[in-house]
Amino acid sequence: MNATPQEPAARHPIRIVSQRTGISQELLRAWERRYEVVTPQRTKTGRRLYSDEDVRRLRLLRDVVEGGRRISDVASLSVEELIRLKEEDARAVRPEVPKERAPSAGGDHVEEALALIRAFDQEGLRGLLERATLELTRPRMREAFLVPLIRAIGAKWAEGTLRIAHEHMATAVIRSFLAAVPGRIGSVEGAPLAIVATPAGQRHELGALLAMATIIEAGWRALYLGPDLPAEEIAAAAKSREASVVALSLVFPAGDPAVVHEIRRLRDLLGENVAILLGGSAASHYQQVADEVGARLTPDLGSLMRTLSAAQS
Repeated sequence: MNATPQEPAARHPIRIVSQRTGISQELLRAWERRYEVVTPQRTKTGRRLYSDEDVRRLRLLRDVVEGGRRISDVASLSVEELIRLKEEDARAVRPEVPKERAPSAGGDHVEEALALIRAFDQEGLRGLLERATLELTRPRMREAFLVPLIRAIGAKWAEGTLRIAHEHMATAVIRSFLAAVPGRIGSVEGAPLAIVATPAGQRHELGALLAMATIIEAGWRALYLGPDLPAEEIAAAAKSREASVVALSLVFPAGDPAVVHEIRRLRDLLGENVAILLGGSAASHYQQVADEVGARLTPDLGSLMRTLSAAQS
């Protein structure tokens, strides 16, 4: 039966819609459940199918949310209202408007998270992370919330305003949250594989977990090995799984000669066919050894995403 103009044909499964809109499948289901942003049709087996109009509406919702709006405030708007709002927000961005305006929701989350960490409120922090996944798109969740939060935790721990116990509690909660990312996003069958770890002597793993999430968002598969691993173990995993890339997170201490040795050793063990990416806040301190072994610096998650996207295409 041909679809009428009032009821466009629903032909896109949720996986395709997620790819075309940049909205994770989990977030899309949550928006449907909580805010009824679209109402997909269902097959006899219960699979969601979306129309072109659904995809258009979801893209507009993504755009206005990434522009600083809350999904709860815009979910009920029509497509025409969303277009006008998107245009209005674009016109409103003038020099006198502080640049921090767009990611303010993420900044609010950071301050709330730090308060929960100071109070040792593990369940509250876990709930905040889950709530943020419903309010923010994946890129905004990463750039406006998780990255600033992890940096703030490290800085406040270093200056002594957070105790070691605070840092350990927060790390445990964020680690658990990020470790579930592969299940939330899913991986593309047949995509190239990246190994993610921190080398021996590097015990801070939150940056590596963020890198893993970014790698999966870029359309790759990721195998996360954890922190403080010698080159021999990382290389063994890379060879066993025929990985295309090994991504190392380097945070603290910066410019460690032992880490320089590990990077050289890793290149010797991997050979020339596996790319090595060095990321994290301390990556710039390893430029010399990166040049020596043919590794590439990806000091932030945006550069990691661009490097992987370019390599895959």
